[in-house]
Amino acid sequence: MKGSPMTSDIYEKKLRIRSEHVNRSRILRTSSLFRLLQETSIAHTTELGFGRDKTLDRGLLWIISRQVLQISRMPRYDDDILIRSWPGDMLHVFFPRFYEIWTGGECAVRGEALWLLMDEQSRTMVFPNEYGILIPGIPDGLPSGITSAIRAPEDAAPVFSEVLKPRFSQTDINGHINNANYFDIIDDLLPEEIPSACFPVRIEAEYLTEIRPDNTVTVRGFRNPAGIWYIDGIAGEDVRSAPVPAARPLFRIRETFASINK
Repeated sequence: MKGSPMTSDIYEKKLRIRSEHVNRSRILRTSSLFRLLQETSIAHTTELGFGRDKTLDRGLLWIISRQVLQISRMPRYDDDILIRSWPGDMLHVFFPRFYEIWTGGECAVRGEALWLLMDEQSRTMVFPNEYGILIPGIPDGLPSGITSAIRAPEDAAPVFSEVLKPRFSQTDINGHINNANYFDIIDDLLPEEIPSACFPVRIEAEYLTEIRPDNTVTVRGFRNPAGIWYIDGIAGEDVRSAPVPAARPLFRIRETFASINK
């Protein structure tokens, strides 16, 4: 995971964690965490001169392809936090972005994401240089924390499999389920003691294909002997319980949890 660069060219935003952000254990919901990072990305991209007039109003949508977060302490209700974010060097069609969340004098969350642009009509990736979109990154020479493709190991035991239809309330400005909403779905399907008594200390996510309102999705959860969770979304009604690769994977997520009292 990259550390923060020594530069003043970093977007910063202070806010207080409110009741709308937390679960009944008074810790920040995982979905709220991802939403805060999304809004930070949008705000900084706009500040850099690539707001909606250069993207959304021209039929271009910002979407996330890969994401990783390392969490030492999940922020809690009434915490004052500082969110810091900066862009990395562009990778052909990908826009790397890095995040930190500070609270109580410590960096509680570090993260990375790979963003790209999609054509609103064709729903296909576009080349940003063709639209004059170039966001200079802050080089720091440190390795990325984003790993290779996520795969559930053979020794991971099936825990749940649920067929879902996207709801209107889950869709966002891009017309698909927002990736932050995946984590509300996952929290609803995990055994209750996990979201009630634990918080994720590491989250890795691959968003492979968007989920539109008319899709049917099977969400499957597996847990390996080390206690690591693997959750994937499959297009259609797939009842297989083994953690074998799906024919039409939509997303893959790996989460490691720790006790809230850690």
